[in-house]
Amino acid sequence: MSETNKAQPARLSGPARGWFNVGIMGVGHFFADFYCDILPILLPVLAKRFGLSYSECGALFMGFQVIASFLQPPIGLYADRHSINWIMPLSIVTGAATVCIVTLAPSLWLLVLIVLLSGFCSSGFHPVAGGIVPHVSPPGKDVLATSIFIAGGNIGFAVAPLIVAIFLDHFSDSDLPWLILPAVFTAALILCRRLHVKTTVSASAAALPKVRDIVRNRQFMLLTLSIGLRSWCYCALLMYLPLLLTATGHDSVDQASAVMTMLLGTAFGGLAVGTAALRIGLKRTIVGSFVVSLLCCAYFVWHPDLSFAALLALFLTGAGLYGSTPAAIVWAERLLSRSAAAFATSMMLGFTFGIGYMLSVITGWIGDLGGLQFGLAVTVLPSLFAGLVLLFWLKEPEDREVLN
Repeated sequence: MSETNKAQPARLSGPARGWFNVGIMGVGHFFADFYCDILPILLPVLAKRFGLSYSECGALFMGFQVIASFLQPPIGLYADRHSINWIMPLSIVTGAATVCIVTLAPSLWLLVLIVLLSGFCSSGFHPVAGGIVPHVSPPGKDVLATSIFIAGGNIGFAVAPLIVAIFLDHFSDSDLPWLILPAVFTAALILCRRLHVKTTVSASAAALPKVRDIVRNRQFMLLTLSIGLRSWCYCALLMYLPLLLTATGHDSVDQASAVMTMLLGTAFGGLAVGTAALRIGLKRTIVGSFVVSLLCCAYFVWHPDLSFAALLALFLTGAGLYGSTPAAIVWAERLLSRSAAAFATSMMLGFTFGIGYMLSVITGWIGDLGGLQFGLAVTVLPSLFAGLVLLFWLKEPEDREVLN
């Protein structure tokens, strides 16, 4: 009896279930992704200050995103076994602090160090926060709670370039550290609501499939490759869109508006297209999203301006590119055993985007040789088409545990 009484306070000391805490998690995701998308709008400033080429700008942002993406799967696996929820508020503050001081770097080498450190700090939020949401959502409302959480991140990622551009129009880039304050407030709110406390730790973490089994799972590997090729298009547009519009005479606010248009499309696609998969199936959803992205991206690359048609094409490009993500996660989970759901999610959300950012450097290198518009046309469009072709080799799995 005494042991039971001792255990009871430990469970009650954690965060309470309810929509208020779900909302706070959404706000936390908003700011975590907000600070992850500040660097692209700063690239023209950094390129001018340090004399960076297109490929060098791409490599700088790639370094940030590759570290932030590839560290997520191991952090998620470790979080399943240990109580490390405190990493979530720490990641928000340190990620914000590092990215907001990049313009203060006195040398190129220190700039690179700060950017890489920012990626490292940012990597801790998503894998930990994703495991918290089911524990704070009202009973039976996990899906809606997760949608709110995801929407918060997508919106934060979308509005960051425009907000930062407006900030830089009114203040100097040396004033960017003031933008750390919202992160500090959000982290304090998370601590006050005890969202950093993990009530229970699984005594025996679910075993992942062996690496050998995953590599031999041909369907899973082809799906990962297809989504990775799609990510090339998404990552390249995110990295080079401000630079492309700079080359065509648009100012920073115009650049930020275009980036926000594409990212609002990703928020729409992640919710609308992901829901459509329940009715028309995973494969049809992903194939349809690839086709929409390919056609609309081709139009925008051919007409990189801010006309209504170009912005609509950019919005639909974002919707198609991110719309395939929820369906791809479910597909990957079905291809692997149910115990590997966290790993499958990390691969589709972390690993494939890491691939996309690495390949985007090729886009920048070709852009240095023949112009950025040409570089985008000959890399991201063929990559999308190749990813689409790969999908036709895949068979949609049944809704059961499968491990080939």
